[in-house]
Amino acid sequence: MCLKSLLERHTLKCLIGGFVVGVLAVGVGTGVLHATGTKEFCGQCHSMKHEAATFEMSSHRNQDCVECHLPHDNTAHYLIEKGRTGMVDMYHEMMRDYPERIKLDADARKMVAENCVRCHGATMSYVETAPEGSQDDCLKCHSKIAHGANHLEGGITVE
Repeated sequence: MCLKSLLERHTLKCLIGGFVVGVLAVGVGTGVLHATGTKEFCGQCHSMKHEAATFEMSSHRNQDCVECHLPHDNTAHYLIEKGRTGMVDMYHEMMRDYPERIKLDADARKMVAENCVRCHGATMSYVETAPEGSQDDCLKCHSKIAHGANHLEGGITVE
């Protein structure tokens, strides 16, 4: 048997096998990436029970958590931040050291405000906003829309 023909037969099998493995990896990876950003996934953690419950009563309940809480400027930034925040959340969940009510830090507030504008940009032309570079953002007035106080008792809903 000629070595060249043996290599050619197995090379084709390896290429086909590699292609199949690659397609499966991309498919499974995409499914996992989507599933880990849903409100059902995020609400499973003990520390997120209140956030999940109040979110379910909000006008944004049809959105996934990642729509507000992760950057959408480019895929690399999205994946890096998803990994970073996922590890931070997992650490605090395991240590059981989340506060009773979770607060957004300055970077997270900025990201959420940017995502507000990303989704509601068309209506922003009618809104008088703060000067560029100021600390004012969407959450200054609308902080209780997605996880606000008294949602469970029938509070704030904006349709």
